[in-house]
Amino acid sequence: MNHSHRFLPAGAAALLLTSPLLPGGGFQIGERSAAGLGRAFSGEAAIGDDATIIGSNPAGMILLQDDYEFSVGASAILPDGDVSGRSFLPGTLPAGIPASDTDIAPDVAVPYLYGAHRLTDNFSVGLGVLGRYGLKTDYSDAFANAAITDSSELITLTINPSVALRVNEKLTLGAGLDATYADATLTGTFEGFLGPGAVLRLEGDGWGFGFNLGVLYELSPATRFGLHYRSEVDIELEGSGVNPTELIVMTTAASADVTLPDSIEFSAYHELNSRWAVHGDVLWTDWSDFQELRATTSGGDLLLFNREEWKDAFRLAAGVTYKHNDKWTFRAGAAFDESPVPDGDRRTLRIPDGDRYWLSAGLTCRLNACYTVDVGYAHLFQDDATINEPGADNGTFVGVAEGGVDILSVGVNGSF
Repeated sequence: MNHSHRFLPAGAAALLLTSPLLPGGGFQIGERSAAGLGRAFSGEAAIGDDATIIGSNPAGMILLQDDYEFSVGASAILPDGDVSGRSFLPGTLPAGIPASDTDIAPDVAVPYLYGAHRLTDNFSVGLGVLGRYGLKTDYSDAFANAAITDSSELITLTINPSVALRVNEKLTLGAGLDATYADATLTGTFEGFLGPGAVLRLEGDGWGFGFNLGVLYELSPATRFGLHYRSEVDIELEGSGVNPTELIVMTTAASADVTLPDSIEFSAYHELNSRWAVHGDVLWTDWSDFQELRATTSGGDLLLFNREEWKDAFRLAAGVTYKHNDKWTFRAGAAFDESPVPDGDRRTLRIPDGDRYWLSAGLTCRLNACYTVDVGYAHLFQDDATINEPGADNGTFVGVAEGGVDILSVGVNGSF
């Protein structure tokens, strides 16, 4: 008997990229800068005040004034998510049984590191290391047994070498390579030969490659615009799996094809005077490629299926920066982050994603001529997200996910 397992491309991403109450819509992580967090990531592709611009628009490196600049930092993502409802299991009363869980998403940290080097006045190179997608969820055992859910963990790391070329005094072009590593673990309860509560476990890792392109247009010394495109990245995760539906439980080879979606970001930045600036941002993500979650054995047996039918989603942000003096700069922002999940019939316990609203604030303190420290904080309010998930052998769950997220980010910037 062949015990190898294959996960179909259209749905494999959802298995490993579950996203309740993560900072970005779907399973995005946007925490690429402590200063950016303080302004709700508004104007990111056009501001270019430190080396973190590499993560938002490589063309913006041309705005950096020193020969060498670096930025290093991390964001603590502190979610507070609950799920409550009723589970309708085979053999139970028609009214179902109560099913609820709290703190379904543990705290995580997301680091970043950037370095830029100005070779000439018109040409710069840089390197960024950042996380663009990720998750860590963990439902309690009692809830998992009743409501067909699981624990999931995804870690991604993108290595992003970039270049920027000034074409003329107004136009700069940028480009970069995205080399993304992903490591994922999925566990879940399953109704099989071992009875309810048998564990399905999948582990795998792999690399994928894409690219990004940027444009910076400086209308005047006080006004500029940025446009940034990131391509999709296809990753084949290879590892092992334990399938409890087989009569003999054993660890087998497993693989999953994952597609991380492409995106386009447009930013604007305008200085009102020497102290005040305003900035805005529109981010579009191509989530409509994610239509279903389907997992099968090599023999064609269905292991898992969820109808997703996601839609493309937008993120809108606006913010303000106030330069108090040469030492202190303050900023604030607000954003609306649209969920790609169309409605409760397509929302699942694996991905109880909802629309989010951001409020953020931050500051920069200049320590000396070479170093600055950034601090950013944001609170995300998520709309209550209804869930109506049929589960075949494991019954149906009807309920709601609710909660929010606190994010605290600290970064250090250096220039030489």
